This record gives sequence, structure tokens and C-alpha cells, in this order.
Amino acid sequence: MSIWYFLSVFTHIIFAAFWIGGMLFLPLVILPGIKQHPDRIAILYNTGIKFRLYGWVALLALLTTGLLNIHLRGLPLTWDFFTESSYGRLVSYKVLIFFGILLTSGIHDLFFGNKALEEMQAGDNSKFKLFARWSGRINLLLALAMAFIGLVLSRGGVL
Repeated sequence: MSIWYFLSVFTHIIFAAFWIGGMLFLPLVILPGIKQHPDRIAILYNTGIKFRLYGWVALLALLTTGLLNIHLRGLPLTWDFFTESSYGRLVSYKVLIFFGILLTSGIHDLFFGNKALEEMQAGDNSKFKLFARWSGRINLLLALAMAFIGLVLSRGGVL
């Protein structure tokens, strides 16, 4: 393996840690920390908008380094590889989960999150807040599943 492969994997892991860490930081640190703050909605909005930008940058970097990892490892991009080998099937699952994360993130960031903040500003904490919360949780679970598959792949790809 070349140094470029190891640098690509290292970068991939750093961005995965950033992505998952950011999703954990908001509900575990920010939300409890601003629970009684009078500008809670503004802080939540500004934090969400800031993380949204960096989150999408991280997802783009994860896509780029993931594809680069496949290429630098010399894996074939064939149907047989992705369907007939255990390692290839795990890579396929990881790719499918990644597209699920993109879809869930898009829905969360561009629809539920915005609507939930609008509801909170209007003093109404109804359905969109619940949808935003659950889409974020689903995204975290998908990201953790992807990280687990990445761990299995790094150990030879056999469950």
C-alpha cells in the first residue's frame, strides 16, 4: 500500500469522527447547555447553520476519500466484486448507507430543521421539532452503522 492510501484512510477517519462527533455534540452539549438561555432559539439556529456547512463539507470529503480509498486499494469496481465477495458486499452496504445519510441529511437540513426552528420562534413546538429530532437520530444511527462497517472492512471484511 502506498503512503497516499494511508493518508486517504487517515483523512477519511478524521472526517468521519468530525461528522459523528458533531452529531453527538449538539444534543449532548449544546442543547443541555442552552436549555434555560433566553436566546436559545438564536443559538440553536446559528449553531445548526454553522454545522450544516461543515457537515456537508465533511460528507463531500467522506465521499471523495471513500472513492479514493477504493481506487488506491486496487479494488475492482465491478458488479461481481460488489455482489459476490463478502468484502464487496460490505462496501456496497457502506455505499448504500452513505446515500441514506445524504438523503436523511438533506431532508433534515433543508426541511425539518428549518420548519422546526420556525415553529420554535412562533412558540409552537409541534410536529416538525419531533421530525427534526428523529431525522437527526436516524442519521446518527446510520453514521454509526457505517463506522462499524468501516471497522469490519479494516479488519479484513468478514463478519
